[in-house]
Amino acid sequence: MTGRSYRSLLALTSCLKGNPPADVDWEHVIALANESLTVSSLALAARKYAGDVPEDVRRYLSLIYDRNAERNRRLLAQLTEAVHCLNRIGVEPVLMKGAAILVGQKPDEIGARMLTDLDILVRPADMASSIGALQDIGYEIRLAAGSGSWPGNPKFHLPAVLERPTDAGSIDLQCRPKGPASFSDIEWLYGHSRRIALDGGDVCVPSPFAQIVFLILHDQFQDGDYWRGLIDLRHLLDLSKLAASDSVDWEHLMSLFARGYERHAIETQILTADTLFGIGGASGLSAGKLPRLQLQRRRCQLGRDYLVVPLTVFTLLTEIAHYPSWDRYGGAPYPSRRQEAKRKIRELRRIFRSRPSGKI
Repeated sequence: MTGRSYRSLLALTSCLKGNPPADVDWEHVIALANESLTVSSLALAARKYAGDVPEDVRRYLSLIYDRNAERNRRLLAQLTEAVHCLNRIGVEPVLMKGAAILVGQKPDEIGARMLTDLDILVRPADMASSIGALQDIGYEIRLAAGSGSWPGNPKFHLPAVLERPTDAGSIDLQCRPKGPASFSDIEWLYGHSRRIALDGGDVCVPSPFAQIVFLILHDQFQDGDYWRGLIDLRHLLDLSKLAASDSVDWEHLMSLFARGYERHAIETQILTADTLFGIGGASGLSAGKLPRLQLQRRRCQLGRDYLVVPLTVFTLLTEIAHYPSWDRYGGAPYPSRRQEAKRKIRELRRIFRSRPSGKI
């Protein structure tokens, strides 16, 4: 049983917010929390209403939380070592997504967030030396395409995934996010970050505003959730907590993205986060018809996998006028038409791939 239904989703988000429904079906809620990788966050939230949680559910959530806390402590030690390694060659990295959240967690909440890897960004010029430095401390390259490998822009290096067999997770080393070309300058991210000390090392942590921007970039453009109508509940929970920690100018955030497809994707994600978790200041935004339609599409599609392909085709057709801006790499076309056609076909196939872990 997957528990993937809109009713179960609303019940889970209510539990995550600390207000479990009176008629909560814990079997469905736990199933959806496991599938969306939010079960450890649920475990932390459930502490506030432990008296209302059945004993077997409490024991299960406690076990999950404790195991994830131990894994996160290992990931934090691994991250600290990696930061020190990069500092030694003069590189001051930026932490993103789960890694940025991990270094800000309170000690008694370290098990609340599940991480799949450690996202670290460096400047394009530092990419090759950073890979080499991490290899010097035992990392092996699992995935890397080499210098100048970014489609449409040889200045950039595609992300490199590095790992060691004894570590709790891999490192995803990047020099720019996938998404619109306007976000290709990593100096914007450095400019919206603050330097913190990590056990004697120096690392940059983006502002809540910048973290929200990059979470949306990752889900809507890199992973293609806008096309496919998928929800990354773990990231939407992150987004809501980041928004609660700081005053976010949502109009300014949307202005960073071009009208059309880009803006539609952003508005859809903000609408979804606000509907599920409630975000201060976001409810007053004047979203367009397509984002509101996409919000309903996500609701209708949840648990009905047979709708994914036809609704994805429908979404592609509604955005056909913005075809030139579909490229998730934000680069110029390849000089060779044949090479560019192959890339476009590969990207279209990717949109119809199997649903990744953590997405619902």
